[in-house]
Amino acid sequence: MFYSGIIGLSYACYLISQNKNTGFDKFLTLNFHIVLSAITLLPFYPYYSGPLPTQINFYFYVEIIAIVYTIIALFLNLYALSGISSSKVGMILNLNPIIAFMLSVVVYHEPLGVIPVVAYSIILIAVIIFNSDSWFKSIGWKI
Repeated sequence: MFYSGIIGLSYACYLISQNKNTGFDKFLTLNFHIVLSAITLLPFYPYYSGPLPTQINFYFYVEIIAIVYTIIALFLNLYALSGISSSKVGMILNLNPIIAFMLSVVVYHEPLGVIPVVAYSIILIAVIIFNSDSWFKSIGWKI
């Protein structure tokens, strides 16, 4: 829970700081943040490191995850911040774990438990409630 809180707080700070950032190139900014996070994590390497994997599949999957789910996602978030508020971007990003949960059940046939279903349902309800104002405005309803 502690690490989840730190990750959530750091990502919220990232979104808020990037909302007002219009003077720098978005890709350069993203590279700076990735290097900064690597430097921040470097002191933890000796304690949490293990033997280096020797299978090429490991490095292939790490590259896919790093490029598709991190670099491209964060790069697109920077563009999303130019059109909508950082709070909306942060709330919409909560759809990612819901999609991952659905994929784990549908594709990988992981067993469903009551607690994960309730937890992801709460996240989905929060996203719907948070964005309902703009959805209703887009169809012409006033709340």
